[in-house]
Amino acid sequence: MRRGKTSSSPTSLDGSLKPLQRFSCRDCGSTFTFERKVARPRAGFSDAVVMEAVRLYVQGLSSYRVLASMLEQRLGRSVSRFTLNSWVSELGGQAKTPLEVSTELRPTWGGFLGIDGKVIFVRGARHCLLLGVDHPTQDIVHAFVVEVETAEGLVRLATEARLDAGHPLSGVVADLGPGFVQAHRNHFGATPFQACRVHFDRRLDSDIPRSQWSAKAPLYAELKARVRAVLYAPTYDEASRLLNALTQERARFKGIGKYDTIRTLERNFDVYAAHHHTPGLPADNNVTENVIKQLNKKLRLIEGFESLESAERYVRLLVGCYRFKRFTDSCRRANNGKAPLELAGVDIGGADWLLYLLDQ
Repeated sequence: MRRGKTSSSPTSLDGSLKPLQRFSCRDCGSTFTFERKVARPRAGFSDAVVMEAVRLYVQGLSSYRVLASMLEQRLGRSVSRFTLNSWVSELGGQAKTPLEVSTELRPTWGGFLGIDGKVIFVRGARHCLLLGVDHPTQDIVHAFVVEVETAEGLVRLATEARLDAGHPLSGVVADLGPGFVQAHRNHFGATPFQACRVHFDRRLDSDIPRSQWSAKAPLYAELKARVRAVLYAPTYDEASRLLNALTQERARFKGIGKYDTIRTLERNFDVYAAHHHTPGLPADNNVTENVIKQLNKKLRLIEGFESLESAERYVRLLVGCYRFKRFTDSCRRANNGKAPLELAGVDIGGADWLLYLLDQ
């Protein structure tokens, strides 16, 4: 193998532009470079440029088009949005999954797992990014993409979080989706399950209309207020007393709303009141929803993914970035200056999230 012709391109996003040395074999015509560990034929940018571009895209709120324009100004050379997309997919394919990070670092979590989903689109079809978030550290224990949020997804997430990642699973908090309670009982037995009371609360306004001009408007308002009083009662005994009083007056509220709200609350009272029996178990999934809001700052800018694989690859990068990023405006002031992994007892020092995910 002998040196042949070379081509040049920048290797960093700032400072002077340096050539990327490429070599060509005079015998077989193949090309290669020492500046990229995985260089494709005719690769024009070094690993440093690729990694910095991916880092900027995942950490920031720029689209591929805006980032391509910004990089062109800094590099003095155009980078297409399709190239940027391929770099994100390439590094995402090499990155550790959220579960692999949890398994490797073994954080010391609080013990309560909040499970919730975020709608994403894959080739125009609705899918779900399912997340398992530890309470109260706000660390993402596990995450993966499924076609739809189901009881099977909940069981898989909780099982892998406990068995593979070592999460203590002292309790689970989730929305009351179809089959969730029974699936939880079948697989986790004595582990407390808390149905998010905030989800129930929110549905009241859509299931029971205000009907301000109706003669029954005061009755509608009374029913919602009394249901909420049960959900937010300070003790189990108080919640039981309020529910019993409400059921005694069931006939007054007959036919109100899209379904029998009182019967629904009565049937699921134990899972909405589970937090009264387990100290520290959250009564709602607000922590998980707040984490989803953080991720959604970026996800809402993405119209959709071309494949389930590309969605999974991007999730690895996005979740990894979140876990290493230190809070700056947390409502819990003690958390500011610390990353979710640090709140879970992991010493990340000055580690770069992307280098860690790629194990470089």
